[in-house]
Amino acid sequence: MCGICGTAGFEDESLLKRMCSVMHHRGPDQSGKYIDSGICLGHQRLSIIDVKGGRQPIHNEDDSIWVVYNGETYNNQILKDELESKGHDFYTSSDTEVLVHLYEEYGINMVHHLRGMFAFALWDSNKEILHLARDRLGIKPLYYTLINGKLLFASEIKALLQSDEVRAKVNISALHDYLTFRHTLNNETLFSGIKKLKPGNLMTYSQGSISINEYWDLPLKSETEDRPEEYYIKKTYDLLEESVKMRLMSEVPLGVYLSGGIDSGIITAMMSKIVDEPVETFSVGFGNEGEIGELTQAQKTANYLGTNHHQILIEQGEYKNNLENIVWHNEEPVADPSALAIYLLSKKAKEKVTVVLNGAGGDEVFGGYINYKVGLLNEKYHRYTPKALRRGFVRPIVNKVSPHLPSKYYVGLKSVTDENKEHGFLFTKSVFSEDNKNKLYTEDIKSKTNSNSFEKATHELFDQTKGHNFLNRMMYADTKSYLVNHILLETDKLTMSSSIEARVPIIDHKIIDFAATIPQKMKLKGNNEKYILKKVGQDLLPHTKKMRKKPFRTPIDTWFKDELYEMAEQSLDDSIIKEQGFFKPETVNKIIKKHDNSELLYNHQLYALLMFETWYEKFIG
Repeated sequence: MCGICGTAGFEDESLLKRMCSVMHHRGPDQSGKYIDSGICLGHQRLSIIDVKGGRQPIHNEDDSIWVVYNGETYNNQILKDELESKGHDFYTSSDTEVLVHLYEEYGINMVHHLRGMFAFALWDSNKEILHLARDRLGIKPLYYTLINGKLLFASEIKALLQSDEVRAKVNISALHDYLTFRHTLNNETLFSGIKKLKPGNLMTYSQGSISINEYWDLPLKSETEDRPEEYYIKKTYDLLEESVKMRLMSEVPLGVYLSGGIDSGIITAMMSKIVDEPVETFSVGFGNEGEIGELTQAQKTANYLGTNHHQILIEQGEYKNNLENIVWHNEEPVADPSALAIYLLSKKAKEKVTVVLNGAGGDEVFGGYINYKVGLLNEKYHRYTPKALRRGFVRPIVNKVSPHLPSKYYVGLKSVTDENKEHGFLFTKSVFSEDNKNKLYTEDIKSKTNSNSFEKATHELFDQTKGHNFLNRMMYADTKSYLVNHILLETDKLTMSSSIEARVPIIDHKIIDFAATIPQKMKLKGNNEKYILKKVGQDLLPHTKKMRKKPFRTPIDTWFKDELYEMAEQSLDDSIIKEQGFFKPETVNKIIKKHDNSELLYNHQLYALLMFETWYEKFIG
């Protein structure tokens, strides 16, 4: 795990040094560089594979191809054996060197041979072409900007901001999406002119211009065969076990982030079967009665599996102490208060390990969110219930799915018609509605936001999945937006803030390919989400049947009564809001007052505004 950066179309050694330095936390063990006419490659290394000999940048036999790499290639040894049989000579044991020889053999189609997580830059000096690539799911980040034919790229945005030519300015279109979905969408960032290379994409830079092509996308397969459920259980088990085993490749200590849920529990159980020593496990909770229950479930799993378990309790006051650091490392505001948990848990884990496995992606791959049950009910009752009766059916029917479903789910479902059920699904995930934002924006900002977030997101996330069942369409949309632009990016940034590498076994692309073939009725069986995955866990974790879907929740309703509320009042002061010119001070004040009267409904709106203001002061102001 590392940080990569560089420039193309010019060379500037001083800039490269600054870009590397600001990402020191991503790779504190070594710094490396390659500079030639019109190209600079920089690297910060966190040593995990070939600790002594894997220094980057790495080159081929005649020094004509150079690469900087952030990630892990889990099928490294298989590829190395194949390449050596074809006559390629290796000078390191690093998985990074595989890339230059794969490129010699297959050109940029080499990406199809890689199984892992990665972002890399490869320079072909013979052709004077730079290739950038990002892994299929976007586990590793990669940002870029093109200014007058000059390309700058890096693992983190703050590295790009080291250039005098890159100005930190708010991207109004991305702000519009952030206020709706709590994160930016697609290839946008909240910095104007700075883009994300999308997952499964390749970029080629040559003579001042770039071209971008997609080499992989999430599979959407029609259910053409109906095998016995035992087949899907065994195949899922085998693929998960293989994925976990591959991710134990390391020369440094490993551990697992263990929550009270089934996803990380399965990962921990499989890892415990493979390794000889007790697994180091880490859990986090909050200093209140509700979240101690979550820690208790994690402790039960740890006790059953015999792990060396470590847990931390986050007390009130930690937001105030850490919010600015979280925003600095996240680089974009993500309106998710659980960021504090990842940030502090990583600090704790670093005392014992350098690599952690986690259970991210289980909900998106195997169908675990409440939204999916609600969405399918919505589709079913729009299909079979007369329009005049629909509203009366919404609450009693959905109440059977989840008695404690937030009220905004009902509001979203009531507004849905046969033509915009995708709208309703996205509505349940929103913080600010279009009407909310129109009231919030100043006239100047409103004039620059002529796109409707729901319409735009519906087009980007749902159009290409027409003709497939609605569950797969919802899971596709969640993976392309929430998983990629929220969970994975935040996990990478906040684990790397403590120089920890996070590995994600459940979203191995082989597992995703297979999961796409599982029939809808075995992803959601009756009222039972993640049915196949739970079946996999029954033998590994005997208490699986008692485990209930419980989203990890931070007690911001409690904390907004004290430190968060105080911070919000300071950050959202009338004079600050007026000077920035994005929001109407009177509307912000109304949100604060409404929050005082109805905390549960307005916590997330207030938190989203607080995160934006903290980010603005850190990077723009």
